[in-house]
Amino acid sequence: MFKRIVDFFRMIFGIFIDSAEDRVPLERRLAYDRVNRAENLKKQMGAAEDVGAAAEMMVQQLAEARIVSANLRHEAKQHLQLAATAAAKGDATTAEAEEARATSMAEELAQAEAEVGDLEQVVEDALQDKKEAIHMILDQAKELEKLSRHDTRLIARARMTGMRRQQLELREQMMDLVPNDQSNIRARAQEKLQSDEARYRSRKDVVDALWGQKRRATTDRMMTTTAAGAAKLEELKAEMGFAPAAEAPAPAVEAPAEMEAGSDGNASQRSNS
Repeated sequence: MFKRIVDFFRMIFGIFIDSAEDRVPLERRLAYDRVNRAENLKKQMGAAEDVGAAAEMMVQQLAEARIVSANLRHEAKQHLQLAATAAAKGDATTAEAEEARATSMAEELAQAEAEVGDLEQVVEDALQDKKEAIHMILDQAKELEKLSRHDTRLIARARMTGMRRQQLELREQMMDLVPNDQSNIRARAQEKLQSDEARYRSRKDVVDALWGQKRRATTDRMMTTTAAGAAKLEELKAEMGFAPAAEAPAPAVEAPAEMEAGSDGNASQRSNS
């Protein structure tokens, strides 16, 4: 249970870190990483220089130890030569003393040569460490150069991907796949306008019909007059010189068919008589 809680908080923390990293441009993040690597390389170069300095110091100590050993060997040989010369002369005391000095020198020479052997091994190890440190520094420098070239290509790919994404978004907008007006303001305004126009036309038809009916009723009411009013109107028109309106001819009254038949019979009877 505790492990699950830890994993959950680690996941949340990772999400915040990824979100924070996304806010920083990729080019800046890669440059910052290269700067950190360069700082580490400088530290490694300092350590390599320390290793090289230690190796050089060991080489110097080895050279000094070899000189000391060579001097001890030369002095021991001299004492042995003096002891041999004294023995040849029959001077036993001098010969014994010189041989004792040679023995002491031989002891020091053995220690010096042992120290030289140890220093040779130390110097060999130090030089090997120095060589490895130099190779490591060179490898790290080459790795930084490779990272720089790789980062350049990576940034170029990121920019190209961003440009392609923008081009794709532009095409989607041009094809109205992703309209800028997500709230459909224009579509809703057009629908409302069409509805308003339809209500206007229906109301206009009703109002026009009622208005025409009202005008006709008013006109009919104004045209309705008495015989005296009609005579007075004709009098006014005559005073203003208006020509009197032509009276419409009286319609002919058609006789019924039976009456026409009767008249025809009477006429035939009169002609026969």
